[in-house]
Amino acid sequence: MRQSRPHAIVIGAGLAGLAAAQDLAAGGATVQLLEAGDAVGGRVRTDRVRLDGTPAAAGEPAFQLDRGFQVLLTAYPELRRRADLDALQLHGFAPGALVRADGGLHRVSDPFRAPQALLRTLLAPVGSLMDKARLARLRWRLRQGDAEAPLHGPQRTSAEALAAEGFSTTMVARFLRPLFGGVLLDPRLDTSARLLNFTFRMFAEGMAAVPAGGVGALPEQLAARLPDGRVELRLGARATAIGPGATVHLGTERLSADAVVVATDGPAYAELTGQSAPAGRPVTCLQYAVPRPPVEEPLIVLNGEGRGPVLHLSVPSAVAPGYAPPGWHLVSATVLGEAQGQDDATLQAEAAAQLRAWFGSPVDEWRLLRAERIPYGQPVQTPPALDEPYQPARLGAGLYACGDHRAHGSQQGALRSGGRAAAAVLADMEWGSTG
Repeated sequence: MRQSRPHAIVIGAGLAGLAAAQDLAAGGATVQLLEAGDAVGGRVRTDRVRLDGTPAAAGEPAFQLDRGFQVLLTAYPELRRRADLDALQLHGFAPGALVRADGGLHRVSDPFRAPQALLRTLLAPVGSLMDKARLARLRWRLRQGDAEAPLHGPQRTSAEALAAEGFSTTMVARFLRPLFGGVLLDPRLDTSARLLNFTFRMFAEGMAAVPAGGVGALPEQLAARLPDGRVELRLGARATAIGPGATVHLGTERLSADAVVVATDGPAYAELTGQSAPAGRPVTCLQYAVPRPPVEEPLIVLNGEGRGPVLHLSVPSAVAPGYAPPGWHLVSATVLGEAQGQDDATLQAEAAAQLRAWFGSPVDEWRLLRAERIPYGQPVQTPPALDEPYQPARLGAGLYACGDHRAHGSQQGALRSGGRAAAAVLADMEWGSTG
């Protein structure tokens, strides 16, 4: 369907743009959804590749490479409301982690969800018994109130909040920093404690999971559920400018509507609107094809030693077997901080040396499938960022915006921001209540 003049144009078919288009259509609007890439999802994408790294054909056994280490947190209210989680065939990580410390791997689990691992957790050399009691106390406190209540807590950095809780330097260095530093893409923990606390609660209340078909299956599902009669999705349609009167330029092509919703990442938003956006936190992901998995359990491995470029590692195929073809496994290693400034050869050599120290000579058999540098993995959200968890959607007459950089760096933030933008459009337009 090619619409002559839609009610609304949504720029960007990531999670925020898909949510905005969904709600606009439900409210009676016709929508053109423009995506510059060749598929929906934005940063939430999965590529299928062969052992040599080339794209795999449909139906061909392949490695599923998410664009960076990503999981779905099933406790996100917007994810539960908008997605059919059963249809995604989710496979969950075990509640906990393996921490590399003192030359070995030590399991730390959520004792409320994995009580059988309580003794191992108490004995793990990642902090004192008091540290682990403080962790349980924090877990209890953050679960009070509604799901987003932690986003309204004290405004300070994550590092300051953990210190205020009384956690020892050992607990922070060996467990909390590699865990939450990896989730927030911020090993210094300068990110607002509001986001750390919200993420902690989501981990405590739900499952960290991946779909059988990779994280890209989520936006693909959301796109498939958009009504054909109201939403026109155009891939490879890069908006180059926004003009007055709710007009959008795609090179020489000019589109017009009653409203334009900018649902891009921060840099594209700043370029299109001329308004400032938060800087991005970069992340580098090294993905390997391996004959034998370095760990058998569906657990993330955290660098509690503080040495080497890899902050954490996972084996997605140990969680969801479809992430690798028969006879192989997939390893995903995340690099943050100063190591990202190294050239590819140096970074790969230092990562291999670190992983060889962890797992021995089998690492020599690992084949690097992709070394991906993602310049804008998440928006920088240091205090006083998140003073309001969601920024206003209205930018001016007929112009609206959404995305995690307009909210908080999470799938929940992106999805709810998209819904808020759609609600603002529908409230402003006469056709918003006519259906």
